Amino acid sequence: MSHNAINPAEIEASHPELQQLRGKRVLVKYGGAAMEDSATKQLVCSEVAALARFGIEIVVVHGGGKEISRLLERLGLPSRFIDGLRVTDDETMVATEMALSGTINSDLVSRITGAGAPAIGLSGRDAGLLRAIKLRSKRGEDLGRTGEVQSSDPSAVEAVLRGGFVPVISPVGEASDGSALNLNADYAAAALSGSVRAACCVFLTDVPGVKRKGEVIPRLTPALIAELIEVGAISGGMIPKVECAARALQVGCPRAVIAHAAQRMAITRALLGAADCGSEVSES
Repeated sequence: MSHNAINPAEIEASHPELQQLRGKRVLVKYGGAAMEDSATKQLVCSEVAALARFGIEIVVVHGGGKEISRLLERLGLPSRFIDGLRVTDDETMVATEMALSGTINSDLVSRITGAGAPAIGLSGRDAGLLRAIKLRSKRGEDLGRTGEVQSSDPSAVEAVLRGGFVPVISPVGEASDGSALNLNADYAAAALSGSVRAACCVFLTDVPGVKRKGEVIPRLTPALIAELIEVGAISGGMIPKVECAARALQVGCPRAVIAHAAQRMAITRALLGAADCGSEVSES
């Protein structure tokens, strides 16, 4: 195990107040650029394992867009995006599922297990976990087999948690005809945070939080998010993050936090609402 790894003793010693969260359930979304650095990935996986061993029920949802693009390039297939969403034809869907439910999922499962907490990989297609419908662009353009979550059955996640394992979920949904659909991992995480009854949903990113004029905004509400998007203070890739954080609240998750994956004990600090944990989103 890396000397930078996090263990339960370190968490308990530095954050004894975490005791109040034993037995609670937390959803962690990890993906994007924050997955590109191997040291950060190992740090995140060791913290997930430490929190699970500490007694917190951790559910992980991962992305993997950059790995998908690299695989498509190796296969000689183009990557096309509309409104930031991947256009997914049949060949791209095969490669997407290979990357998400194969390479990326297996790697995270192995790292978390190696850090001391046995993990099991799940696809959103398993046992009706993520039922999805096809998604069209804002202008009505066909995105192929790119979808959005229609409903979620958490039975598989519940069974894995009861068995003492950490569920690691790839964002591949299943349409009513049984075909696979490529899902945005942030939106999948938001939907699952409600169905698994998470006490908090932590979105790990490659930035310290949502910024305005160069400063991290420590507290956000859905109303403030909408206002900041409208005036352009929140833009680009941060828009889906804050929208999904707000969506998590809509489906019953009490709070969401956008946190910096590279910060040591980022998840723990987010759960405790530490002053520099990132940007917390709640109703008030």
